[in-house]
Amino acid sequence: MPPPPNKKVGPSVVVETSTNETAPLLVSDGTLQMDGMADDQIGGRPKRPPPSALFYATTSWVLFLEGLSSLSGLAISYFFKNTLKCEPAMLSTVSSLTNLPWTCKPLYGFVSDAYPVFGYRRRPYIFLAGLLGSLSWVLMWWWVDGVWQGFWCMLIGSAAIAVANVMSQALVVQRSKGESQEFASHLQSVVWGAAFTGALIGSFLSGYLLKFMSDRSVFLLCAALPFTLVGLAFVIPDPKVVASKEGAEAERLKLQALMRDLYTTLMLPDIFYPTAFIFLLNATPSTGSAWFYFYSSKPPLGLGFTSEFLGTVNVVGSVCNLAAVVLFQAFLKKTAFRPLLIWGTVISTALGLSNLLLVFHTNRQWGIPDTFFCVGESAVQSVVGWVTSMPIIVLAARLCPEGMEGTMYALIMSINNLGGIVGSQFGALICALLGVSSTNLDNFWLLVFICNASNILPLFLIGWIPARDPELMLAEKQQKTSTAPAGVL
Repeated sequence: MPPPPNKKVGPSVVVETSTNETAPLLVSDGTLQMDGMADDQIGGRPKRPPPSALFYATTSWVLFLEGLSSLSGLAISYFFKNTLKCEPAMLSTVSSLTNLPWTCKPLYGFVSDAYPVFGYRRRPYIFLAGLLGSLSWVLMWWWVDGVWQGFWCMLIGSAAIAVANVMSQALVVQRSKGESQEFASHLQSVVWGAAFTGALIGSFLSGYLLKFMSDRSVFLLCAALPFTLVGLAFVIPDPKVVASKEGAEAERLKLQALMRDLYTTLMLPDIFYPTAFIFLLNATPSTGSAWFYFYSSKPPLGLGFTSEFLGTVNVVGSVCNLAAVVLFQAFLKKTAFRPLLIWGTVISTALGLSNLLLVFHTNRQWGIPDTFFCVGESAVQSVVGWVTSMPIIVLAARLCPEGMEGTMYALIMSINNLGGIVGSQFGALICALLGVSSTNLDNFWLLVFICNASNILPLFLIGWIPARDPELMLAEKQQKTSTAPAGVL
C-alpha cells in the first residue's frame, strides 16, 4: 500500500546514553562550547578504523528484525477488520498509539545506564525485551478477542522492539560523530538497508501466508522473531560494570544532571528549530488504515484486492525502499538538507494527490487497471518518500552535540515519532468526522485530499532547517567563540 508521502520515519532509531564522554558546556551567549575539542575539531580528527563486523551485525540485525515484523502487518489489519469488526478510524487510532513506546527512547537509555542488572547495562534489558515481545504475540494468538486487548498486546510488542533498539543502535550515532556527513549518510544507509531487506522478506510472506494460515496462526509464528533478541543479549558488546553503591548513586546523580543538560541543549535555537520542523513535517494528518479498507473491501465499496496482491504491493514498496537507500547513498548524500526536503515533499504531495485517480476510477477510463496503477504508485511513492526521509535521519544525527550523541539523537527521533502519532490521530479524527467507515467510503476521496494537501504546509517553515551541515556550522561557531577577544562573548 502506498505509504503517506514523507511521513513517519520508522520507529527505528535509537539511543544509548554515554556517561563517560565529556558533556558540552554552555557559554554566555547560549551557543555550544565543546569541552576538550582542541585537537579533535571536526576536520582535524584522526582517521578512525572502519566499523567492525560485530558493529554492523548488532546494529543491522535489530533493524532487520523490525523490518521483518511487517510479516504481521496484513494479518493484524484483517484480524481487526474481520474478526474484531473494527472501523477505519478506530484502527488508525489503535495502530498509531502502539507507537507510543518509540517516543520514550531516551527514558530507556537513562534507566539502563542508572540501573545495571547483574553488572550489565544492556544485555538484561535486551533479554527482557525478547521475552516480552514473544509473549505479546503468543497472547495475540491465544487470548485477544477485543480491540483494546489487541492494543495492549501490540503496545507491549512495540515496546520490546523499541527497548532493543535503544540498547544497540546508539552505536550508529556515536560512530557517526566527528565524521563527515558523507560517512554518517553511509552508516545510516547500511542499517536502514537492513531494515528494508527485512521488510521485503516480511512483506513477501505477509500476504502469501494468509492464503494457507489464519491470522492468529501468523501471530504465533511472529512470536519467534523477538525471541531472537534473547540470543542477541549474550553477544552484544556490553562490558560488565563493577561499582560500589556509592559509585552507583553518583552515576544516577550524573544522569539526572545529564537530563537537565539535555533539556537545556534542546532549547538552543540551533537544535530546537530543526527538531520542531521535523515534528511538524510528520504531524500533518495521514490517511492511516482507511486505505486498507478501500483496497480490501469488495466492489462497489472498494477495489476487492486479495491478501496475496496486497502482499505483492508491499513487496514492491520494500524493493523501492531499498532502491531509495541506494539512490540516496549514490547520488544525494552530499546534497544540502533544504532542497531535498523541499522537492521531496512537493513531489510526494503531488503523487499522493494522484491517488484520487484511483479513488474516482479515472485510471480505468484511461485503460489502466487498478492493480497496475496501485503497484506503480506504490513504487514511485516509496522511492520519493524515503529519499525525503533519509535527510531527516541524517540531520538528527548531525544535530547531536558531542558528549550526548545517543541521548540527543534518540530524543530528536522520539519527537519525530511523536509527530507521526499526532498526524495519525488527526487523520483518524478527520476520518470519523467525514463518516468514513467499513460500510461507507463516500467521503474517502476528501480524506485523501486533505491528508495529502496538508503535507505541504510545514514547508513554510523550511528556514528552520540549517542551510549547511549543522555539525560544521556548530564547529565554525565554536571556533569563532574560542578565538574572539576577551570581553566580546
